[in-house]
Formats: sequence, C-alpha cells, structure tokens
Amino acid sequence: MENKNIALADRLLKVSDVQEVLQLSRSAVYAAIRSGGLPKPIKIGKSARWKAAQIESLIDQLGA
Repeated sequence: MENKNIALADRLLKVSDVQEVLQLSRSAVYAAIRSGGLPKPIKIGKSARWKAAQIESLIDQLGA
C-alpha cells in the first residue's frame, strides 16, 4: 500500500488536471505561476507537468 501512495505522489499532472483540481482556467493557472502562487511546471519537451505532491501540498496550505 505504501508503494502505491508513493507512486501516486510522484504522478505528473497536465495543465488540464491542475485546472480541474484547482477549478481555474488555463490562463489563471499561468497567471498564478507568474505571481508565485503556483510552482513552475516541469518541462518535458513542449509539455508542462506538475508533480501531484506539489499540487496536493498547495491545496493543504490553502485549506489550513
């Protein structure tokens, strides 16, 4: 079970996944990155990906 949780935390999210989780538009996601509210994505070629653990941590911080 522990390995499964680690694998989920290491998952990479697309911008559409981040939009869905945070309920933000695409432009709002990138505006939040510019303002420092969201971490910069990992670039894989032309694609942007975020670590699921970073987004979960951000949600925890906002909820606290």
